[in-house]
Amino acid sequence: MQRVLALATLASFAALPALSQTCADRSNDYAARITLCDQAFEAAASDEDAAYALALKGEAQRMLGDLDAAATTLQTALSYAPEDEWAWVELGNVEYDRGNTVGAIAHYSAALAVADYVDGYANRADGWWTMRMAQRCSDDADQALRLDPQYAYANEVKGRCLIDLGQADAALSYFDTAISINPGYHNAYRNKMSALYALQRYQDVVAVADLTLRPGTIASPNPRTEEEIRALRLLAYSQYAPPNMVMAEADALLQAYPDNLTGINIKGMALIVAGKAAEADQVTQPLRQNSGGRGMEAAFFDTLAQIDIALGRLDQAYANFESALNLDPSMSKIYARKLSELGFLPLSNAPAGVLTALRRCIDVKKQGCTVAG
Repeated sequence: MQRVLALATLASFAALPALSQTCADRSNDYAARITLCDQAFEAAASDEDAAYALALKGEAQRMLGDLDAAATTLQTALSYAPEDEWAWVELGNVEYDRGNTVGAIAHYSAALAVADYVDGYANRADGWWTMRMAQRCSDDADQALRLDPQYAYANEVKGRCLIDLGQADAALSYFDTAISINPGYHNAYRNKMSALYALQRYQDVVAVADLTLRPGTIASPNPRTEEEIRALRLLAYSQYAPPNMVMAEADALLQAYPDNLTGINIKGMALIVAGKAAEADQVTQPLRQNSGGRGMEAAFFDTLAQIDIALGRLDQAYANFESALNLDPSMSKIYARKLSELGFLPLSNAPAGVLTALRRCIDVKKQGCTVAG
């Protein structure tokens, strides 16, 4: 999650020429920044100067991943200046990095109780998005954009909120605005692809991915974001390309990222479509084992279920269909349509009704109960 500090909001610290040549440079040499901020703290002439030096030190400690030390430093900063909205936001960032989104939101709210602060709204919006509270996310993003319509981060967050609200078409303009403000904004490109995918504009997803991956588009690409872009590109490509070409693209992704679960899943599905269930079973073992405990998606369980059906592992198939529906109840509509075509009309499209019909279908038709989308 991007965390941006608007230094312009720290007007009370503007007259600090010594600091601006020391820890306030905010260079990427975080260890050096910490030393310089300690010196600035020792030389501070007021509580406000001391709080500023400590807040900058806390930010550097967070960037180094020393979250406990960062939290202690920022709490000390707030003891000098309890109404320093940036220190509250930065403390919220520490909690977010710890995985404590609720705590992060509480600290962003504390910042907003002090001031009408753009980063408080933008970061809290991102927190709501993480908690899948899309309307609150959208509302806070609007507040951030009220204060600064040209804030690229706030535009990008607003776009994500709108996707979750089912307004992917409206989200596109926010991602485009974020990119126009910051042409190298990796996440804005990635999430624009998500909006296009939600709109089933699969070839446009591939086009945006290819633009993003072109040398020079992103000056300093984030490796994790680049992997996500490549995986989403493959997912979109699989919606319209023939299986042999999809498998070739999946192999290319897996050559670069051997453990990418989306690549493994797409290759497995392409093999199923090609009638190679045993090979698909071998390829998708990392999904089945998932020894690293990484996040599984509904589509992964669906692929495993399709393989199980093809290989006659009927109880395993049912369990994987159930796991898919638990993660994404909307898949029940796809299954219901396929079950109806097979003569097993569910009493309702709700997951429970679909699972009952699916159980009957598997018991009666066995390997003939194919409900692939």
